Amino acid sequence: MNPRPIRCRDGFHVVSATRAGDARACVVIVPGPAASAARADAAFAEIERVHALLDHPLIPKVAARGVADGTPYIELACDAVIDGVDFASLLNDARRKVPPGSAAGLVASLHKAMQAAHAVTDPKRGQPVCIGRVSCADVLFSREGRWYLIGYGRDAPLEGAGQEQADRVLEFQAPEVAAGGAPTPAGDDTALSLLALSLRHAVQGSAASARDVARDTRAVGLDPSERPGGRERSVRPAPAQARKSVEGTDAASDFLRLVVPCNEAPDPEGFASLVASLLAGWAPPPLSSDAAPACPPTLFLGFEVRWIATEDGVKHTLGHALSRIVTALVDRHDEAPDASLSLQELLDAGWPGERPVAEAGANRVYVALTQLRRMGLRDVIERNEHGYRLAPRAVIRFVSPRTERARSQVTRSVP
Repeated sequence: MNPRPIRCRDGFHVVSATRAGDARACVVIVPGPAASAARADAAFAEIERVHALLDHPLIPKVAARGVADGTPYIELACDAVIDGVDFASLLNDARRKVPPGSAAGLVASLHKAMQAAHAVTDPKRGQPVCIGRVSCADVLFSREGRWYLIGYGRDAPLEGAGQEQADRVLEFQAPEVAAGGAPTPAGDDTALSLLALSLRHAVQGSAASARDVARDTRAVGLDPSERPGGRERSVRPAPAQARKSVEGTDAASDFLRLVVPCNEAPDPEGFASLVASLLAGWAPPPLSSDAAPACPPTLFLGFEVRWIATEDGVKHTLGHALSRIVTALVDRHDEAPDASLSLQELLDAGWPGERPVAEAGANRVYVALTQLRRMGLRDVIERNEHGYRLAPRAVIRFVSPRTERARSQVTRSVP
């Protein structure tokens, strides 16, 4: 109920909502327009698996995972309403700076959450649980000033579907991880260091000059010519200072002084007060129709694909060629929801054995696809650079002959 966007990308949408049963606040992740149901279900299963291994107040528990109206979802037990990307923008718009102790409190708490995860061995991989990459979109805030760290298992706020994103979010990871290496606790420390360094401009009394950035990036193992802005590609391991164990108090203090140099003690309560004061008069934008988690398009197929229907319930009888084209699209969707069929593959499916000239064959396919779109498949059939496909999130339902006789629907024939 009352969904509000936190971060919406083509891969996944992260939204704040209230539960219908008890009206408790929660965060729900659903697939974006370019993510298939199968891909989303696999991602949510991994998020649920990894979160079940962790026990830290900053890492939210998975409250539920399932399918609603054909859409896979996962629910996180936290009351966040905004992420760090938009919170940083609010801070800038309000022309406010974070006191050094408050900034240190935020970084120290995130570091402790990561340490708690590092203390757990993932039974599937036999390695400590690591986040791998981190961004401001992985830090969520509630109106009361609480904050949470997500991104374990699969980083839904950052995960796209291969297309260029309209909302570019800087993400940070250790050079060796960006180059394809496995995440490690030391790599997580480097990623968090880079994230903290990127936000030094928002801390009171921090000049964050180019010289400071060069010095601090060297301290976490990056060449000063490499800007700490995400996805560093150099495979130079970080030095011993950045890689030493963070289990002891002295090591944790060294880490904190590296990324938030100040003489003040970490003050997480001060940062919580700052968050609460900024969000007191803030209203989240409504979920736009483009970003709202919509029900996936549904395609009903009659026995032996003799007819099709969409959710309007109107049946359209198919000729032989259209039936074979729809069958080919459905088969490809079953094999690989993100894959497409080329123009030639659709021609071979609709008119097997025939070899018309190229232009005539292409026209046959165009006419057939136009007919199918007019039958209600405009939102079901997609075109991309590789050809045509059914929408990855589309739900295909076959109607048995017995059920077909029981359905009372208008029927339209296509010659």
